Amino acid sequence: MAISYTNERRPRFASYHRLICTLILKIFYKEVESQFKVVSELRPRYRSISRALRQSSQKLPECWHVVFSPDETKFAWLCGNHKVVLVPWNRSKNCLLDLDDKDERGNEIKSNLVVIDAGSPVNSVAFGTGTPEEHLFRQESGRWTRFNFSRDLVLATGHVNGRIRIWDAFSGHVLLELMDHTDAVRDIAFAPDGSLRLVSGSLDKSLKIWDLKDDGNMIKTLSGHKSHVFWCTWSPTSVYMASCGSENKVIVWDMKRYKIHQTLVGHYNSVMACDFSPDGAILATASRDTRVILWDPASGKLLRTLYHVQPPPSFIFASGANGAWIRGIAYSRDGMHIGTVSEGGLVRFWNLVDEERDIPMVKQCDNNDEEEELLCCSVSPSGRTLAVGNSESRVTFYQVPRVVGTLKHLARMAVRKHLESPNIDNILLPTRLTEYLKYHLWY
Repeated sequence: MAISYTNERRPRFASYHRLICTLILKIFYKEVESQFKVVSELRPRYRSISRALRQSSQKLPECWHVVFSPDETKFAWLCGNHKVVLVPWNRSKNCLLDLDDKDERGNEIKSNLVVIDAGSPVNSVAFGTGTPEEHLFRQESGRWTRFNFSRDLVLATGHVNGRIRIWDAFSGHVLLELMDHTDAVRDIAFAPDGSLRLVSGSLDKSLKIWDLKDDGNMIKTLSGHKSHVFWCTWSPTSVYMASCGSENKVIVWDMKRYKIHQTLVGHYNSVMACDFSPDGAILATASRDTRVILWDPASGKLLRTLYHVQPPPSFIFASGANGAWIRGIAYSRDGMHIGTVSEGGLVRFWNLVDEERDIPMVKQCDNNDEEEELLCCSVSPSGRTLAVGNSESRVTFYQVPRVVGTLKHLARMAVRKHLESPNIDNILLPTRLTEYLKYHLWY
């Protein structure tokens, strides 16, 4: 039976239609959390005497890495030269567990603080699990068995003496020790595919691949850098791994063949850190030349440059001691933001898809209003927190603005998770859509 509307009812129906459309648009475009603010901190107990130590010849412990566990239940804190503390984290409330120990349903969360005395100074730390990271929130971890690395969570620490130690993340007991580097291990990272492959980057100019499922045996030594290696990171699919250091280049490695895939040259100074986007389509690199460069890791093409200093510095200024070195970088899980820390105690959260809504830089100072020396940053797996570490082992947690992306952006990320840029050219698509999928267009 057909339904007819009178002239009096048509306007009311139209108003309902507009209301529904408005609500849908708000759901997809409205900013959920707009504030970028400090929510909590971790401070070492010797904070009160740190200023005196800083003026003396003694070297302060430095927090070179801030790392969340893949399931976001623990945070690894380098709070001393050889001390690592695994702090319980409430992923439901997005805070330290000692601030709120209830989940969203009001149930109590139980977790213990684990203190590890690593025995020698620690430069780097990483969590590893035998479960692919995209499945962690859908599976319950089993009970830990001593050398069954495939079942639960382990912690790796990289040391100044070139050694790597593997720890039980729940008891703090040492499980393995890996030895082959001849200088300090500056960074370590586990593959996110659950294979428990561990890559380590060292000041001895090499990278090494270790297999924890094979009793920690070393698989391969990667030689491509001519100077110190500072950072290494895996792509979300574990197909690529990127490394950088005291050279002005970044190397993208093919982790199926353990060969160099691309060498990215474009920075004017040492490259301090790098990170992949959630879809693996972009590699972001941070350098002492005051710039962040976004690359296509598959093709090696430079996509975009972000300038920390305006106007953009000259080559001579950028390649020297310019006072604006970018030391750390972290890609947000929404694929729309990048967090950076730089000299001068500056924390910045870049908006890549809407520059008009870019968040102003935050200057982080200590209790004496002195600029803090920031060394690193990391975004939590849920994307709700940016952790920043400084040269005195203090960690500051910032609430990250949460923005629901446009449907166009979400569709692009879904496509790029499975399709690299060289393969997009083989699909018959309108030119503008092709450029958008390849991140040649951002809006």
